[in-house]
Amino acid sequence: MYISQIKDCNLGPISQVDISPSFDINGNPKPLIIVGENGSGKSTFISNIVDAFYELAGQGFQNALHLSDGGNGYEFYKIISGLQIKVGEKYLFSRVVFDNKLEYFFKAGECSFDKFKVESGYNGNVPDWDVSGNKKQVQGLNNKEIEKLFMGQVICYFGPERYEKPSWMGQTYYDDPETHLYVSPKFTGKLQNPISPYSMGKENFRWLLDLIVDSRTDVENQKDGLKSVHIEIGNLMAMTQARANVEKLMGAILNEDVYFGLNLRRERGARFNIKRKADDSIIAPTLDSLSTGQLALFNIFSTIIRYADNNDINKSIHLDQITGIVVIDEIEIHLHSIHQKEIIPRLMKLFPRVQFIVTTHSPLFLLGMRDEYGEDGFDVYQMPEGMKISVERFGEFNRAYDYFADTELHHTRIKEAIDQVDTDKPLVITEGATDWKHLLAAYDNLAKCEEHKDIFEGLCFEVFKYEPANSSKNAKDKIHMGNTALEAMCESYSKMHQNRKMIFIADRDDKSTNKKMGIEGKAYKSWGNNVYSFLLPVPESRKNTPEICIEHLYSDDEIKTEHEENGVKRRLYMGCEFNNKGISKELGKMCEKRNICGSGKISIIEGSSGEKVTDIFSEEEVNYALSKMKFAECVSERKEGFDHFDFSNFLGVFEIIKEIISEDC
Repeated sequence: MYISQIKDCNLGPISQVDISPSFDINGNPKPLIIVGENGSGKSTFISNIVDAFYELAGQGFQNALHLSDGGNGYEFYKIISGLQIKVGEKYLFSRVVFDNKLEYFFKAGECSFDKFKVESGYNGNVPDWDVSGNKKQVQGLNNKEIEKLFMGQVICYFGPERYEKPSWMGQTYYDDPETHLYVSPKFTGKLQNPISPYSMGKENFRWLLDLIVDSRTDVENQKDGLKSVHIEIGNLMAMTQARANVEKLMGAILNEDVYFGLNLRRERGARFNIKRKADDSIIAPTLDSLSTGQLALFNIFSTIIRYADNNDINKSIHLDQITGIVVIDEIEIHLHSIHQKEIIPRLMKLFPRVQFIVTTHSPLFLLGMRDEYGEDGFDVYQMPEGMKISVERFGEFNRAYDYFADTELHHTRIKEAIDQVDTDKPLVITEGATDWKHLLAAYDNLAKCEEHKDIFEGLCFEVFKYEPANSSKNAKDKIHMGNTALEAMCESYSKMHQNRKMIFIADRDDKSTNKKMGIEGKAYKSWGNNVYSFLLPVPESRKNTPEICIEHLYSDDEIKTEHEENGVKRRLYMGCEFNNKGISKELGKMCEKRNICGSGKISIIEGSSGEKVTDIFSEEEVNYALSKMKFAECVSERKEGFDHFDFSNFLGVFEIIKEIISEDC
């Protein structure tokens, strides 16, 4: 069972939302990410989905809903009230449709049935419809079918109040039995897996001990050596794989290759521990010793496996066979930025057949999802409009990532990568991961020309080669080298004498960088201790638009050279090709990043950083903008159309490099 449509109207801050979650070519659900400011309706949106879970479960299981105070009925998980109607409107409704013809809806306020049908798309019949009253209904399956549904799939909700008691907190300050729904498993008519799991640690710990026990065997010393006895090897291997899957979760969170161990009963302390596979040393003596964030993350994803295991023990063996719907509100709670960007997306991808519906405030999580799933591997919707957006549609996403990438820790990693370049030659470091590719392509072309012999004769240097942080290539060094990181490297290296000259080259498309990386009226800046920097020299053809990046050293026609990929002709675009609304009627194209478009703007528009160029007249979202990386590769590899580029504007770059190398220390 998956959700195929969610439609809300006049609900709190939401006016109209109509979202149809996507599926990949294999029929697997794509993660659905809901973003927006506080108060934009994210939690309201998912509360309707969770309420649908409870209403469904309530029809098949006698313990899914809480008894009312009087004991004569059940309390609603979500109370429907006219107070929730959007200001100025007379009614609200929400409708959640599942792919198996099952659906849930509620309405409040004054709304006729005909109006509801037209606006919600509902085509059923509700004979007891009350125009002015509240109505909540689930339909499509009988009780037995619903029971079978919940016993075969993982259906759960992790709310923002989820947490585990720290090991140092007194129990009475944490446990509130009145708020916990404890369900005894394996009883007919009773829901085994609570929809909203609380105090997950206790249940997960018991289950982990079961996993460890099931994956161990009795050993006897027989004539021909030690033998495993009292267990069928096939079952042992299967249970070992189940345990390995959960250890894989923990290893991803701790960034270590780990296994779960048991302390001997004669030893003091916890019975359970987490150890490194490399040397059997203990990382954590018990689950309680993990940080709140580590424990919260482990409990979410291990609960998914535990729920599937409760339904069918084979599901813990084959994670890619687990199906269901998992809703997580504010997925980044308690988590460090590394976990948000790298770990959560990686863990989610272990469950390709689970439909994840999550809300987030974290731009790092979204950028991590893009790196792990690709641009088309998940959907992002912005509340309260319910508009589908790209990851970089909000400038705050990239700004936050740049801030993260320019932290001291990131600078340390860049410095470590640069220090590993084993050469006594002068080392050239460029601002972008494509810049050094263009530089080497220009060197290979120009150094062969006799007319430039005076520049290239004796010109010997090494280039720092690296790939962007989000590169899919199996490269040694993958880093984000922004303009502030480049400046930080200059300051860092200039504090101590360098045995080799270090030359940093910056673009001119950021005015603050221009002031720090260059000196007006001089070709380059000396930071001292063999550290130098300079800005790309402005060629004559760009004197009127001096804020250039390295691609501007080519002519406009060369920049616009087309490259065909999978039957689609793509190229770099320039801001001046579009009006200030991002539209080009002449090209029949539209750029989604309007602020870099308009008359006189020369910003390079490329296909990999939220600057998509699409066809105005087509409903298909084909991106016709080539990435800067692919453009650089085409130039370097001299692909058709790129094999006669004019590199003469690069001469100024090499002249400055030679001048720096020739300078006396």
